[in-house]
Amino acid sequence: MARRKKRPLPDIKDILKLLEKDFEIQLFRLQDIPSAVAWAERGNIAIHENYHSRRRQSYHVICGEKENLERFCRRIGVSPDYITASEFFRFWHLTWFPESAKPPAGKTPPGNSQGLTYIHPCS
Repeated sequence: MARRKKRPLPDIKDILKLLEKDFEIQLFRLQDIPSAVAWAERGNIAIHENYHSRRRQSYHVICGEKENLERFCRRIGVSPDYITASEFFRFWHLTWFPESAKPPAGKTPPGNSQGLTYIHPCS
């Protein structure tokens, strides 16, 4: 039986544009995860597709400074309680499931997104 093709992730570029003035933030491709980790370990916010989340498509959000990630969470409407420390790297992280990819014109990003703790595939 052929595998169903995954739907593309929601385009979050409009949301990120609203956040660029308050955060050093960058979206990375899956192939660029090592660069995302280096960016995040310097205290910046790195976001990439979370390929470990099989049930729902999501983004992995990482940052070396917990306070920056907490502020980011509050801005996108995700509880900072979902943030966890990485076991292997020097950053904090969470999985973000954007419910709506397009924020209302002239408004801050939607507050109805939810996040879940990242689960390492070896756990």
